[in-house]
Amino acid sequence: MPIVIKEIHIRTVVERRIVTEEDVSEEIIRKIENRVVDKLSARENGQPDARRQTRRNR
Repeated sequence: MPIVIKEIHIRTVVERRIVTEEDVSEEIIRKIENRVVDKLSARENGQPDARRQTRRNR
């Protein structure tokens, strides 16, 4: 009985565009700023980024 090993890698980009600050609401900008500050302070404290670790484990 033959053994078939299939591996398919698919990457799709739905839309790639540059968004200017005028296109985004103040609330979204604040959320992004908060995420960036949180990530930078976590790096300074030596804590690994949880999202990056889960991505690598997949």
